[in-house]
Amino acid sequence: MLKHDIDQLKLVLRRGTDVSAAAVERAYYRVYASTGPWLGLARTRRDATDSPNDRARWDAWIAALTPNQHTVRGTHLQACGVACQGREMLRALHETLMPCPSVGSVAREVERLIRTGALAPSARIRRASLVRRLRVPAAYVDLALADLAAGGLVEIRPNGRAAFRHADGPEPVTGRPQATALGESGVSAA
Repeated sequence: MLKHDIDQLKLVLRRGTDVSAAAVERAYYRVYASTGPWLGLARTRRDATDSPNDRARWDAWIAALTPNQHTVRGTHLQACGVACQGREMLRALHETLMPCPSVGSVAREVERLIRTGALAPSARIRRASLVRRLRVPAAYVDLALADLAAGGLVEIRPNGRAAFRHADGPEPVTGRPQATALGESGVSAA
């Protein structure tokens, strides 16, 4: 049923030549009909999360996908924007149907890996390897890293890459790891 509703939202996103008021109204109807039955589960997921970033994500989806009788419908382009939000929410619900740790527990596990030295301080964080290692959806790793960035343990660079902050060490590395020569001590013999 969930996959069917995701597929229904694809129909809104198809580029059509009919952008009449009736077509726009049908697009909004399809969005709300596909996402409305899932809003209760979305609210449950929002209330159960222990991550501020995850909560904000659910809040934004719920607000965008809750029909308001007093709101004037927009254009077909705006309906497509709402449909995209609906697909994201339904995909997130689909990911959470299988049991997996919460975003907060993923953040705590990443923090533990940093503190124990299993992940090198001041090194670039490879999201894909964390997804495989922790066996969680990629969105959970992204949200956990955002939570850790809010706490100052991780830095999210403008290019979107994440790096660990290390208070006692050098700045986080954002590019490729640099190899150091063997026997190089950093002290010059003057």
